[in-house]
Amino acid sequence: MGELRETLKGTRQGSHQLRGWSKVFVIFIVTILIFYSIKFYEDRAFFVLSSDTFLTIHVLLELLSVLMSFSIFSVTYFTSGQTNSAGMIIMASTFLAVAFFDSAHTFSYKGMPTFMISPSPITATVLWLVSRVTMVIGILVAVLIPEQKKIIKNQAFIVSAAAGLAVLSIAIISRFTDFFTIFYLEETGITPLKIWIEYLITVLLVVTAIIYQKYFVIDRGKKEYSLMVMGLFINGFGEMAFTMYNNVYDIYNLIGHFYKLLGYFLLFRGLININVSKPYKDLFAAEKQLSNYVEDLEKSVRLRTKEITEANEKIMKNLRDAKHIQNALMTTEFPKIQGMEFAAKYLPCEQVGGDFYNIFRLDEDKVGIVIGDVAGHGVSAAMVNVFINQSMRFRVDYDDSRHRILTPRGVLSNLYHVYNNMSFPEEMYAVLFYGIYDYKTGELSYASAGMNTRPIIIKQSGETVPIELEGFPICRLGSVFKPSYETKTISIAQGDTLVLYSDGLGEIDRKRPDLFSSDKIMEYLKGMEDYSAQEICEELTDAYYTLLAGNVMMDDVTILVVKNITNGV
Repeated sequence: MGELRETLKGTRQGSHQLRGWSKVFVIFIVTILIFYSIKFYEDRAFFVLSSDTFLTIHVLLELLSVLMSFSIFSVTYFTSGQTNSAGMIIMASTFLAVAFFDSAHTFSYKGMPTFMISPSPITATVLWLVSRVTMVIGILVAVLIPEQKKIIKNQAFIVSAAAGLAVLSIAIISRFTDFFTIFYLEETGITPLKIWIEYLITVLLVVTAIIYQKYFVIDRGKKEYSLMVMGLFINGFGEMAFTMYNNVYDIYNLIGHFYKLLGYFLLFRGLININVSKPYKDLFAAEKQLSNYVEDLEKSVRLRTKEITEANEKIMKNLRDAKHIQNALMTTEFPKIQGMEFAAKYLPCEQVGGDFYNIFRLDEDKVGIVIGDVAGHGVSAAMVNVFINQSMRFRVDYDDSRHRILTPRGVLSNLYHVYNNMSFPEEMYAVLFYGIYDYKTGELSYASAGMNTRPIIIKQSGETVPIELEGFPICRLGSVFKPSYETKTISIAQGDTLVLYSDGLGEIDRKRPDLFSSDKIMEYLKGMEDYSAQEICEELTDAYYTLLAGNVMMDDVTILVVKNITNGV
């Protein structure tokens, strides 16, 4: 397939080159036929016009040629500011000089009135040759300059210099007319030297046309250069007419001027295509391509938005399901124990969070109390949260119905060991408080794994007392550190209330970290000794939302309240 593709590609390129050269060949054949027809029927086709008639036609043709030259100059010069092309600056300078030479040639033609230049066949012939040589050399230099060559500055200076040299050359030619008799003699007409120079100009024009055809049209596929190629060929074969006339008013001279005007017009149209039409066509194509791209992009955006919306809805559904599961794990259905009240409030800042709590029976006299906080919030914190809840061991049951309640110290030590056997990210950690409350004796034994908030006891007298905590967080540092957790014991007497909370309760405003600090929470709880556990939860929640003042929550908030109404019997 690869070889076939290359073969087809080569065939297409060959066909394109053949079509390009065929145009040149047709122009060549048509021009030869015109010259051959005139030469073959010279006895009937040859004529000499009257001086007045020829001058009128000559002036008209030459003025049109001058107009074409100035047009070519204008198009190439005033568009070169965008491209800064050195070739186009040379082209502009060339045709500005040619316009001056052709203007001088027109007014110096035999039979014209004296206007700045004395009319004479010699002056007109020399100015014609200088104009044609200037044109062909300028165009040839322009095509030989690499496309990437730029002239950013001094463009006006280069053009002005070309105009100045043209004016200076015209002055020299008009001043030293007798020196140029080598090109034209009144008695015999044009000299062999003039004819050979015309041949040289013709060859250079044809060579330049071939270079343009090969370099731009065939190799680079720039069809807009085809008109320039045709214009150069027409100019080249037009020069042949100026090798054949004997009288400045005969048919060959007239045909030469028609060819010159046609050649200039084709060059002008070609440069219009190159410098004006082609950029606009490219711009239009680019705009169309951009429009298609934008349309495709909008379709892609709509499709992608739909996919993202569907994916987001799926994620949100999963998060809602995860929220329900997490809420189920943190139930408010606490053990029913005479003389005890339990209440909790959980406020996640996202759909799911890292806070957790629980109160559960250990045996007939004791309940376990857990509150903790996984670093961060969101799905990752919730996953670690679930793992910790499933991995904590509070008691050991034996086959003979006996059981052993693990101490708070033992529970935390075991959890630390299990956590370090998992491949959780090293930056993830959890802080927690675990206590065992004997509601018959009112004794609370507890241990802390880096819990960063102080539990508060509301005494029956209304006084608030903090419980100071120590301990190391549950984290993945088991390979370098093994913490020693300590079980401590305090008494929660009849009428006392234990209030536990996560650090989210106090993290309301980063700019004002003391807005609801631990001391202010203690102060706020004073005098609530007669409040129920649920009422205390509601009061703290209302205070939090009031201070939050509608701002975005910074962290999950958990409140857990244990109230000893009367020691159980």
